[in-house]
Amino acid sequence: MADVADTILMLAEAITVLSLILTVAFLLRAGSLLDRVIALEVAAAVTVAGAALLAITDGDPAMIDVALAVALVSFCGTVAFASFIERRQPDD
Repeated sequence: MADVADTILMLAEAITVLSLILTVAFLLRAGSLLDRVIALEVAAAVTVAGAALLAITDGDPAMIDVALAVALVSFCGTVAFASFIERRQPDD
């Protein structure tokens, strides 16, 4: 039974890495500022998921702290970007 759980966790980690690679590819190809902000937010969410998976896989509770810190910084960054986009002039 443990082999099945390990396989599922390994598959979830592979999907998380693939998601992060695709998100970075989209970030590099995004045309507008809003698309880039959304891609960064998705990358942060995938990073949080990856840190949580590492905490489960390795049994390291410190990775939960890393996931929470990344989520908090991501939230603050999103609020800052939203404020910047709101104040931006239409011709920018």
